[in-house]
Amino acid sequence: MDKDHQSLFQDDRYCICCGEKNHLGFQMKFRYEDEKLCSEVIIPKEFQGFANVVHGGMLGTVLDEMMVNLYWLKGIRVVSVEYQIRLKSPCPVNQTIFLSAWKVDIKKNVYFSASQACLKNGILVATGTAKCMSIE
Repeated sequence: MDKDHQSLFQDDRYCICCGEKNHLGFQMKFRYEDEKLCSEVIIPKEFQGFANVVHGGMLGTVLDEMMVNLYWLKGIRVVSVEYQIRLKSPCPVNQTIFLSAWKVDIKKNVYFSASQACLKNGILVATGTAKCMSIE
């Protein structure tokens, strides 16, 4: 990636998912459990699709966040260039969603990952895969 594009990817701590300066965001915190990156999020009613059901695009957003941060938090600066989400079950708003992401493969500067979102009762609500590219 050229230097002009690299300058676009600066972290000003205002990310909708993890930015602590964004008071409208989800304030996600991350931790590693073995090789998996884990987090929790509560998505409020303001981000619903159908009545009291989280909009599928929001589930895609938080799973994308997980798959990029899987590498980013280890000092590998990547951005997603392609991701796919599979919605498995309706996800209620205002409930804790348990998120995880893990490495699938690395080929040169392309990083592949997978993710999932589950409810407390173990119901799988969404899965994701991503192709990320290094920006360095």
